[in-house]
Amino acid sequence: MERLSFANKRIMIIFTALFVTGIVTCILPVSVIKLHHLSAFSYIAMILIWAVSIRRRIVDDRIRRRILMACLFMLFLFFLRMCKFSYFPDDVYINEYIWYGYTIPLTAIPMCFFLASLYVEPVRNLKLIRMTEKFLIAACVIGSVVAMTNGFHSLVYHITVHPDKEYTHGWFYWVIIVFRLALSVGVLLVVFKKCSLSAAKRKWYLPVLCLAVGCILLGWYLINGGSPKIMGHKLYHLQEAVCIPFIVAFESIIQLGMIPANSGYRDLFDHSGINARIYDEKDQPVLVSGSGLEEVSDEEHRLCKEPISGGYVTWVEDLSLINKLNREIEEVTEELADENELIRKENEIRSERISFEERNRLYNRIANAVRTRAVRSDSLLAEALNSSFEDDDLRGQIVYAAVLGAYIKRMGNLMLLTDGALALSSAELALSISESFEYLRLNGCLCLLNEDTRCLLGSTAVLLAYELFEDAIEDVWLRIHAVSVSFTREEDFVMMISMDAAAEAISPAWKDRELRSANCSLSVKYEDETYYIRFMTPVTEEGDG
Repeated sequence: MERLSFANKRIMIIFTALFVTGIVTCILPVSVIKLHHLSAFSYIAMILIWAVSIRRRIVDDRIRRRILMACLFMLFLFFLRMCKFSYFPDDVYINEYIWYGYTIPLTAIPMCFFLASLYVEPVRNLKLIRMTEKFLIAACVIGSVVAMTNGFHSLVYHITVHPDKEYTHGWFYWVIIVFRLALSVGVLLVVFKKCSLSAAKRKWYLPVLCLAVGCILLGWYLINGGSPKIMGHKLYHLQEAVCIPFIVAFESIIQLGMIPANSGYRDLFDHSGINARIYDEKDQPVLVSGSGLEEVSDEEHRLCKEPISGGYVTWVEDLSLINKLNREIEEVTEELADENELIRKENEIRSERISFEERNRLYNRIANAVRTRAVRSDSLLAEALNSSFEDDDLRGQIVYAAVLGAYIKRMGNLMLLTDGALALSSAELALSISESFEYLRLNGCLCLLNEDTRCLLGSTAVLLAYELFEDAIEDVWLRIHAVSVSFTREEDFVMMISMDAAAEAISPAWKDRELRSANCSLSVKYEDETYYIRFMTPVTEEGDG
């Protein structure tokens, strides 16, 4: 619903007709027209029309409610007027209290308009506004109570003659008049202070002129005891002199844009650029947008429909841009999918290459560790192939090659297990030594493995321990007849190798740098024709026991 405008001819014609009707019926004698309160109905109709427009136009609920409350007091004012002149014309007592009752709406109307102006943005101190609102309402109530009880104290009116009601004004009457005047002027001051529109401020004279006219009419009414007369009849009454100027003044404030309102709906609809139409309940188009295109529905357009009050609205959504974006998104998605597939394959190839490099590195490391023994084993096997079966050294060469092969196998296995691992179970070391013992026994050697403990050892320590065992065995290969290995747990892990032959290649300085790096220690002693090699390394973590 678009805002009323001064250029809206239909509304202006209705308001003008009602206003003229009110003026004419007010000055016509009763003998000419019996409906002498028709003027009140005309003004009431004007107030109702304006109230309905305010309810539809004003956006801010706080402002809207206070203006509607002012309209309600206007209607109450005209209701009191009709009661006085039409319903109780001869009851002096009731007429006197109706007369007192004028004070209530006449004071409440400017107060409601002033309170509405306080809530015009910007609202910086809401707490102060609410306190001011409570104070003004209390003052209005006090003034109304004092006026309604005037018969007991005569502070507002001094009535000297009944029932002709000759009176003078009391001091509290002027307090009420000043209160009303201050609120009326306050409306303009507050609205203009809050207004930030220079164009609206340049037209400040419009609401000021409207309120000034109202003040002049009220001043004439109060000074002369009534309005000007034509042929002995009043040109206007007190009610329209208060209500009409306030309505026109506040409407001019709204039209100037000082109070936010729904405006320009039709212009917005015409210039929105959308293809839309509003239909009534009979499927007849009421309003068509400025584009005025046909209602089409295809791949590039979609026809939409939504019910509204009194009919429905249809509009056409242009999907061409969305479809174009969707196609672009699909193309980009496909490109990204292809790129992601390439990246995935590149990652797979890189992962495989890294895996190959790691395995090659490990294999090279194993090969370097066992190369000497592999060459020796190959040489022994080649000699065995070239020897005859009657050769006494054939069996010894094959067994020695088997021992070397067991070392190569087990050392490779240990290096695979320790690759990337910080610790390894002593059980793996026991299995490696146990397999070497199996081939030593083929050479007639007495072998014993005593595993009293099982724990986690450093990876480097395990490799050094097995290499130590192998070096010791190979050094005494031709002289060894008995060997034992025991695993014990003191503060550290201890591997004790006992042999009946002295391994001259094993000394306390054996691989000293590697032992210190792995935090290991080695001691050697020869006692009672037995050679003892004691290997110690810290325990990394408790095993299964």
